[in-house]
Amino acid sequence: MAVPRILLAAAALTATALAGLTGCTPADSRPTVAAASSAAALADDGADDPLDDDDDLADDGSYAAAGAVAAPEAPEAAETPAPECTAPVVTPGHQVLIVVAAGPAELTAQPARFACTPPHYEPTGTPVHYGFAAAGVTATLVDRPHEEAAKPVELDELVTHLNDCLAERDPADPYACYGNAYDVVLDSHGRIMRISEVEVPTP
Repeated sequence: MAVPRILLAAAALTATALAGLTGCTPADSRPTVAAASSAAALADDGADDPLDDDDDLADDGSYAAAGAVAAPEAPEAAETPAPECTAPVVTPGHQVLIVVAAGPAELTAQPARFACTPPHYEPTGTPVHYGFAAAGVTATLVDRPHEEAAKPVELDELVTHLNDCLAERDPADPYACYGNAYDVVLDSHGRIMRISEVEVPTP
């Protein structure tokens, strides 16, 4: 009868050992799984954490305050507009011509238009021959060097002045060359009866 008791005792020890092993395995596995799940969650959260994004760093290494909005860039300064230029008013019945040739009996000239940069008259159109009125011509030249009003001169003096300027020679004192622009008045036959050197306005 001793043998069966030993066998029963051995079986009981074996059952106890198995029960212990079975009880330890679930207990040990739960913390391990929980810890792994927590680590994975932290890893996922960290990927979306704005504090880990270097793009939010300011120049000094600090993070921008929550809700801060970058100031808009200042608009570029507008360019200073060029000063306005107004063409001189031409008196009705008058016209401005650019003289291209001058003789004792006639002038060859082109219609002129005013340009602003720099202020001056420039020729347009086809040159036209203009004779002088038979009754005589009133002529004036600009005395700009002395800041005086235009001076009346004889027609031959004006023609000499014109030829000097056209040849790029210094004209007689006190006059100078200003682009050979002249304000003229024509008679009913299209001949020049008044001719005045034009003083180009300064800007």
